[in-house]
This record gives sequence, structure tokens and C-alpha cells, in this order.
Amino acid sequence: MDIQKVFEANTKFISQFELDAELMKRTFTKTETREHLIVGTVDLPTGRIRIGDALAYMGTLEYSPELNKTVNPGSYPVELAFITTKLDTVRITAARIKLSNEEAVKYELAEPTHETTAFHCSDGDMTGFPVDAGVMGFMDVSVMEEYSEFLQKWHEENPDKNHYDDYFAAIFNESYEKLPQYQRGGGDFIEWSIPETGHRVVINSTGFGDGFYQVFWGIDKNGEICEVTVPLINADLLDEANKEYLEVWDGIEACIVTNHIADGGEIAYMCREESEKGTYNGWVFYGYDENDEYWDNADNFCLYSTHGLAKRFPNIIPLLHSPAGTAYFGNKDGTFEIDDREE
Repeated sequence: MDIQKVFEANTKFISQFELDAELMKRTFTKTETREHLIVGTVDLPTGRIRIGDALAYMGTLEYSPELNKTVNPGSYPVELAFITTKLDTVRITAARIKLSNEEAVKYELAEPTHETTAFHCSDGDMTGFPVDAGVMGFMDVSVMEEYSEFLQKWHEENPDKNHYDDYFAAIFNESYEKLPQYQRGGGDFIEWSIPETGHRVVINSTGFGDGFYQVFWGIDKNGEICEVTVPLINADLLDEANKEYLEVWDGIEACIVTNHIADGGEIAYMCREESEKGTYNGWVFYGYDENDEYWDNADNFCLYSTHGLAKRFPNIIPLLHSPAGTAYFGNKDGTFEIDDREE
């Protein structure tokens, strides 16, 4: 399963109205690919929670539903779950406000208030929230109003500027520099305070980016609400796809191919060299209708994705782990034969 198929399957996952407690437990359990971290604190002075796209909509007070249940006013930690794979990169797989130290044993869909629902439909209010800037935020109702006022004032003072590029980007980048192992370049999460009031909010990237996400109440063994959770990526799905990816090839990604192959040509010969610099994995692939004059010109070769080549030519997959010094002839029917000629 390639990353595009994972993305397509995940679109269905984030739109589901049910959330498996065991899946969330695994999502927030540390493994070779998974990690979780409290990244900040959200202040809820009224206990009324709003969730939405912090860069696109929360500042306009639109498409950012208020949850129809109120929690005890206070300040609560925000925890993010991460997954890091060779198939993709580091991604945030879930975000939650921890309202208590208890563990959720089940999840219930968090309904929005009628007045703040993102979309009204003929058969009822739609749950969840849209993301169009690739991020989400947890805010108190009153804090979101403060945030809106801040952005309005900032834009009045900076009429020709963009509040992400010219304000928040530097804050996200600072977060990245502090914790690069949990973020992509440029940063994926911040704790930020409203300048005028000091109230804290947490803003983070949303899984694969834009989409429509559901919100859930986590319920503990006593029937009490212990968290507010937004599932962003099915970590099990991405882990399984990553496993398949590594079974194809788990070394340095770059190989060398002739331009003929890069442009869609067939493989006539493949050999694995020693790769001292580590810039490529040692595999070199040659095409048909090439000669010494063609090969003597370094401009006729380029670096290429080994997984991309394996997708085009599945028959090379069993051969990729052959040691340096191994070579194969390619046949027109797509099969390969070992070159056992002595040098």
C-alpha cells in the first residue's frame, strides 16, 4: 500500500462516527514508530470548548463548533500522538485534551451546539469540523473571542501581511528547532498565549492536512469524561503500510538509473556496486540501446527512488538485497537472469 492509498483510506477513518478505544490506546503507546508527548496547556476559563482550523476559521468565529458539554473550568494538558515511518515522515496521529488522569475505556461522538455547528443539514446538524489550512486548535469559547480580536487588530496594523507567514510561521519554526524529532521542517505544533490576556491555546497540524475531522469524548471506567480527542491518522494502517514498504527495500532510497529508464524505458542490466559515500545504495540500472559513449557521459545518469523503480518493475524486488558485486540481465518479458560471467 503506497502513501496515496493510505491517505484515501484515512479519509474514511477520520469521518467515522465511532472510535475504537483499543486503537486509541495503541495510538498513544510508545513503539519503534510511535511516540506521544504533552506539547502544551490549554486554558479553559469557562469550560466551554471550541475546536476548529486555527489559521483559517477560528479567528473568524466560523466553522469551529462549540462542544455541547461543558467541562470544569481550568487549565489542561494537550497531548499529541506521533508516528514516524520511512514510507512517509513524522505525522501527528491524534490530539487530545486530558481532563483527568483516567484512561478512556470508550468514546462517544462529541456533538456541537446547534448555534455553532459547522454545517446545518436537512436531516440534522453535522458533527466535526473542516480544516483548510492544515491545522487545528483547542480553545475556550472566551479565548477564541480573544483570539479573533487579536487577529483583527493585527491585520489592522499589518494590512499587507499574512498572519501565518508573517507571525505564526516564526513561532512554529521555533517549536521545530526545540523538538525536531517530533515535527516536519517548519514546525507542526505550538503552545501560544493571547498577548493581551495570557490565555494559552495549542495549535497543531492535522494528520495528512486538510479534511473534515470528528471529535470524541473519552469516557473512563467510572463513566466520567476524561478527555477530548480528535483522531487524525489511523496509526495501525500507516504502520502496516510502512511494514510493506520496508519489505520491498529498507536501505538508502536512492539508486542510479540512466535517463532512458528515468524517462520510462526498460531495464536491460542492473548491478550493485560498493557505495562508499552513502549517497546511493549501490544499485545502478542500465537501459536498452545504450553504449559506452552514452555511459561515459555522467549527465546520462540520475538518482532515482528505489521504491519507485520497484513499483514499475516488481520483478527486481527479490533481487534488491543481493550483495555488492551482483548483476542481472533484464529480459524483454520483464524477468531477470543473473550475470555469472567472471570479471
